[in-house]
Amino acid sequence: MPRVSASRIAKLAAAIIILVLVLHYTINQEKPDETFPQVKNEEKPRPPAKIINDHHNEANMMKERKKSEGKQLKDNKKIVRKNLKISQEELQGVQDAEKDLQDGNAEIQDEKTWTAKMDQRNAERKALLKKVCEERYNKHFKSWEQLAADPSNLRPLIVNDDHHFIYSIVYKVGSTNWERVIVQDLGGFKNVPNQKLYSHKALKWMPKFSPSEALQKLELYTKFIFSRDPLSRILSGYKDKFVDHHNAVFSKMAQFIVKNYRTDSNTSPNITFTEFVRYLVDKAGHRTNVHWKPIHKQNLPCEIEYDIIGRLEDAHEDIPYVLKRVGIYNLTDYGKGPPRKTSNDLIVKYYSQLPKDLLHTLYEIYEPDFTLFGYDMPETFTLESS
Repeated sequence: MPRVSASRIAKLAAAIIILVLVLHYTINQEKPDETFPQVKNEEKPRPPAKIINDHHNEANMMKERKKSEGKQLKDNKKIVRKNLKISQEELQGVQDAEKDLQDGNAEIQDEKTWTAKMDQRNAERKALLKKVCEERYNKHFKSWEQLAADPSNLRPLIVNDDHHFIYSIVYKVGSTNWERVIVQDLGGFKNVPNQKLYSHKALKWMPKFSPSEALQKLELYTKFIFSRDPLSRILSGYKDKFVDHHNAVFSKMAQFIVKNYRTDSNTSPNITFTEFVRYLVDKAGHRTNVHWKPIHKQNLPCEIEYDIIGRLEDAHEDIPYVLKRVGIYNLTDYGKGPPRKTSNDLIVKYYSQLPKDLLHTLYEIYEPDFTLFGYDMPETFTLESS
């Protein structure tokens, strides 16, 4: 192998160092953003203007892109919140619908239970009336054909052809309210005074129909009647006609009662309750006024066979029951208020004044109304003496 001189080796080493330095410089020029050894207090070389502009443009684009992305993110959040709100509202709507359905089902069930109870009560009242009629008052029954042959026998019956029902009016048993239902709520007439309801053209009384028409309606229409404790009804008639209101007819009747049934030196033109009861029991003709005429004589409950028997004492349930049975519940507001409070205080006050024998006589006359409709004579009165 030939020998290399020391000077040649030195030259070769120097050339290699220079080549390394050139390569290192060249590499750093191609990658200007890489770290390059800095000379202390020496200013960094400034890049050309074009590179600066490109950097600014890229920075602006990045800024706009971030701004756009931020706006999009906000919009997306709004959409998410909106969708979430809709979903919550829809969920609440579903929950409300489910609750309404449950409440509706419960209401339907309650309605069925209530109707079943009312049907049972009505059936019991009809059974009682039929039993008493057959056992005690069936000697002179007339058939429907016989009654319809002379419709004047059916004077208390009011016919409604639109809804196919017959109301048997009993005065002093909420009759004015029922007249108003038929005249105003069903007939469409408004603000009719009480004193004009009885004769209003919207009331179709059974005697206006022919015998064949009367018989057909008796057979096909739903017939209902309301009763009232006889003692309460008699007292109501007395107070209404001789205490709370006065007109020529009853003022003349009061004069007659004072003249014939007053037993003391009282000079007042106003009659007492005891005087009125003496008048009632004295003659059958004194009991023909519709406001205190016995129901069994006026409304013929043993012969007409009513489909529904209501009681004024149970009006808060019986009135809605009748309205629903005849299909007019949604056509009137009658009977939809809270139950009326009732008290026996007035009955005790007035009937306690009667001599015992007079009270017994009164009971005997009205006894059919007591027994047919399930009322009892209070022991308080039967045991008290005058």
